[in-house]
Amino acid sequence: MRYTFIIPFLIMLVIITAGCSGLSSTAAPSLKSDTWYPVSGFVDGDTFRVKTGDQETTIRLLYVDTPETKKPDTPVQPFGPEAAAFTKQRLEESGEVKLSFDKETKDHYDRTLAVVELKDGSILNELLLEQGLAKVLIVEPNVKMENVYKQLEQSAKQNAAGLWSSGNETSQTELPERKVQPIGLEMKVDKAEEMVTITNTTFESINMDDWKLVSVRGNQTYTFEPIELPGQAKLILLSGTEEPDGLDAEALLLEWEVDNVWNNMEPDPAELYNEKNELVALWEDE
Repeated sequence: MRYTFIIPFLIMLVIITAGCSGLSSTAAPSLKSDTWYPVSGFVDGDTFRVKTGDQETTIRLLYVDTPETKKPDTPVQPFGPEAAAFTKQRLEESGEVKLSFDKETKDHYDRTLAVVELKDGSILNELLLEQGLAKVLIVEPNVKMENVYKQLEQSAKQNAAGLWSSGNETSQTELPERKVQPIGLEMKVDKAEEMVTITNTTFESINMDDWKLVSVRGNQTYTFEPIELPGQAKLILLSGTEEPDGLDAEALLLEWEVDNVWNNMEPDPAELYNEKNELVALWEDE
């Protein structure tokens, strides 16, 4: 009698396991930052869809917000249709997009948050800001491009572009930008030589374990292994294919295992964050 009960139970277990396996195989594939994805649909100025295998994934532009056109119980906002038309046209012309991400990759609607690169090398998020068809929207912990995007918005505002033409709009740009925590570090970047120099101006050692250096425009991040920067000492981080001449022989020397990190065609600020994600040094590429 005992065996007649166990056998049906095992059969049920096999069926359930097979069902779970089938569900997991149809889960949406994870998006990668080094892949071109076909555009498969449009929603509005800051939302569209891409093809991922035999499925679609909804993309929400990161750091920006365009005027509403389809939000329930909300009237169509000024320059909303223009933003939607601009996004649709640029995506149709590109056909495919490449995505990059910040810390959180999903919003509360389960949309993928991304910076969107077009085939011509331009960034859709930035184009919308430059045209005055979007405002900056920063939601922590996604803050990597905050300063750069606020600067783009401020330029559009000064030019009275798009939605700024009325003179009545307000934005996050009017709030203070993130400030550097003064701990005695100075940072300089030689973009041509692909060299970052960080100087400890204090007399105390600084533990840089798990700190992050960000190439803002290039959207690349270097994470420091356990290392201490002694007082009055320098640290040099190289990302070029050749070592520059005349390096400080007493400086700590590190190698970024990615070549040609820094953008030499456009401003590319550098930001240094400690293990608490506090901005502790900033190099403005002006």
